[in-house]
Parts: sequence; C-alpha cells; structure tokens
Amino acid sequence: MYSYRFFLEGILNSLHPMVLVYMAFGMCWGMIGGAIPGISASVAMTLALPFCYGLDPMLSLPMISAVYIGAEYGGSIPAILIKTPGTASNAATVLDGYEMNRKGQGGKALFTSLYSGFVGGTISVLLLVACVIPLASFALKFGPTEYFWMILTGLSIVGTVSGKSPLKGLIAAAFGLLLAIVGTDKFASVTRFTFGIYRLREGLETIPVLVGIFAVGEVLRQVFRHEKSEAITAKVTVTYPTKKEFAAITPLAAYGGIIGAIVGALPGAGATIASWLAYSQAKMLCKNTETFGTGDIRGVAAPESSNNAVPAGALIPLLALGIPGSNSAAILMAAFGIAGISCGPLLFVNNPSIPYHLMGSMFVAQIIMLILGLLIIKPFVRITRINKVYLNLAVLMFAMIGAFSTINDVFAIYVLIFFGVVGFLMKKFGFPPAATVLGFILGELAESNLRRALQLSRGSFGIFFKGPINIVLIIITITGVLFPVIADQVKKKRKAE
Repeated sequence: MYSYRFFLEGILNSLHPMVLVYMAFGMCWGMIGGAIPGISASVAMTLALPFCYGLDPMLSLPMISAVYIGAEYGGSIPAILIKTPGTASNAATVLDGYEMNRKGQGGKALFTSLYSGFVGGTISVLLLVACVIPLASFALKFGPTEYFWMILTGLSIVGTVSGKSPLKGLIAAAFGLLLAIVGTDKFASVTRFTFGIYRLREGLETIPVLVGIFAVGEVLRQVFRHEKSEAITAKVTVTYPTKKEFAAITPLAAYGGIIGAIVGALPGAGATIASWLAYSQAKMLCKNTETFGTGDIRGVAAPESSNNAVPAGALIPLLALGIPGSNSAAILMAAFGIAGISCGPLLFVNNPSIPYHLMGSMFVAQIIMLILGLLIIKPFVRITRINKVYLNLAVLMFAMIGAFSTINDVFAIYVLIFFGVVGFLMKKFGFPPAATVLGFILGELAESNLRRALQLSRGSFGIFFKGPINIVLIIITITGVLFPVIADQVKKKRKAE
C-alpha cells in the first residue's frame, strides 16, 4: 500500500501539462528513432540526453523514459511494412507482421503491435511498482549458467521458425552462431574468421546483418521474381482485430508483459531475448500453431508486448540496486546523474517521490503511446500504396543510411549488401533467415556466459546442472526443442483419426 500511494502521486504529477508536453516530445522522437533502422532505443535516448541539462528531473526523467518506450514500439513499424526491423528486438515481429502486411492487413498488424505493446507495457509498470525490491533480489541470483540456459531457451525456437525442414533451420542457426564469433575473442584476445580484414576485428555489427538479411534480401527477392511494380490502388483502410482475435491476443500480450518485465530485470538480457522468448512461448502455449510465420496475428502480439515491457523491467535493478542492466538503462542512469540523483536502495529512503514519479510517468507514457500510435497508423499504412520500384529504392536508401550510421564507415554498406545476397539465397533455397538472425543475436551472449561459467568451475560442466533455476530452464529448453516434433506427431495423429 505504501508503494502504491507514492505511485498514484507519481501518476498525478505526470499529468501536469509541462510533463505531458515533454513526454509527448520524447515519445514522438522515440517512435521516429525506433522506426529508422540503425537508430536503436539507446541511440535515440543518447541523442535526447543533451536536453536533460538544466532541466528539472521531474521533466527530464519522464522525457527520457518516453523515448525508451517509443523506440521499442517504433521499431515494429518498418518490421511490419517493409520487412526491416527498426531495432534488433523487433526482428521476431517480421515473421508474422510482414506476412500480414502482404495479405493486406498491415493496418491490423500495426494496431496489434500498438495494442499489445500498451498491454505489455502497462502490466510491466504495475509489476515494477509491486515487485521492484523482490525482483531485483531475484535477478541477482542469475549467474553465467542461468544466463546460458536462458539464452538456449531462446535458441530452442529454431525448430519453430524452420518451416517444413528442421534440418535447414539448424544449419541456418549454426551459420548465425558462426557469424557471432567473427572478430576478436574477448577472453583470449585472438582474432577469429576475420580473413585479414581489419574492420572485422570488432565483429559484425547487428544492424547491417539484420537489415541486409531481411530488408535487402526481400528487395532482391522481389526484383528477381519480377513482381509487378504497380502501386496498390485499393483504398487503404485500417482494420482492427475481431472480438475473437482480441480474445486470442490479450492473454498473450499480458503473458508477454510478464516475460518482458522479468527479462528486463536481468542485467544483459534485453528486449531482443524477451521478444524471441515470448514468441517461442506463444508457439508452445497456443493451439493451431502451424499458422505462425505465415501472418498469424498472435505472432505479432507476443513479441511486441514483451519488448515493450522491457523498459519498465529494466528499472528494477537500476532503481533498487543502482545497476544498469542494458545500454538503455545506463543512459537513463546518466539522466539521473545529470539531475544529481544517485540510483540505489537509498533513493527510496531519501527521496521516494523521484522513482515513483518516474514509474507514474511510464504508466502515463503507455497511454500517450496508444494515442500517438493510433494517429500515425493510417499515414504509415499508406506506404503500401507506393509503387514498389520507389518503395524498394527507399528501403535500400534507408538501409544504407542505417548501416552507415552504425560505424560511420562505408564498410558497413558492403556488409549490408553481402548479407542481402545471403538473405536472398537463403530464401531461394529454403533456409529460414530468422534462424540465422536468432543464432547471430544470441550467439555472443551464449559463448561469453558458457566460457565464464567454465572459468568459475575450472572446466567442469557439472555447474550447468546445479540449482533450481538451471533445472527449470533446462526443462523449458528441452520442451522448446521437442515441441515441433511433438506437434507434428499430434497433427499426423489427428489427420489419421
């Protein structure tokens, strides 16, 4: 009751006109930044950080948090409309969101992303208020082995995105894991698979690889398939989910919000793991999962609710322990520093109005996101009416700008083009690009936690099978791996009957 009283006061303070103006500004910039490939949530927040100097913390902190929330949602817009995830955490949304758009349901997919993000984000904020101290303590129990198994749980989705050929999915995932170890070994300081190319010493940047495989690969696929380039002349309408669809996606959005809050509280995990984990959990929990990956509305709701829930979850270790669990949380911590405020347990003792004002503003920011999102859906859906020749050229232009902005070097554009060709060839020969992206994103985290755990145990693998958290994660991982096989057997049995 004590925490909720402060939380309600924080909501009331956030309804002050000036606070709303700054939050609306932060939300708009966050959506724009998230929608531009190459500008992640942390980059968007960094660009907004100079506005915090000389600004009252009651204004600056809500503004920065609104940028964070807006960027996580904004990344779904290009993911759905042009198969280009604005941020790495929106890669899972491409699987069903873009397919919905190809079926003429781009408006419905955007609304589903917005609605699910609102539900997941709201639940995450409420969980933050109720569990900020207990969840922060639980997050401290995660060591290298727990992180390793959690990452493997995310990788267990490979079978679910592999279509009719699990073997090709495993090959594609292995290729992604191979890409993840390109560069300098952080433990042994030796270069791996750089082939003498100096720029590869620091590894492959995420944005050029993702945008190349998804966006440029799709452009090449359309060009070589000689698809008609006429614009869509039918009237563009924004349709909303039916009552039946609302009933299907609302529980997934709520469940994704819980996953996002928990994963966000784990240092180093982030929205990318949360979105893939929510997607895999949705495939295991839902019925008739054979439609996932072909434009299933549930495949949009699950990852979008989860990655939009991460910002509030990330505040748990930041506020309670003073430990930023991600780049975005570190930037938010920098905003606290600019205001002369130290994060940690004493913050709730000395000045509880500050953290609860931030929590209240994040709750209000969900409503602002919903309102602004509804206003921009129809203008964005009109992108589908653009002639495909011009649209593909625009996609290539933004892809190159986004890739170049990651390292400010033309080498990133070469990487983009190379992986565009790779993505095109993978599609042509039936290898799922999503499996490669999944392996690439999670590969580095899996390797670093594996080796860190082995260093602690002096080479003993027994450490991976100790503790209740490890056992639970192992069971979930095995279930995820076997799920496609079990589902296939059940499907065959039903057909036989």
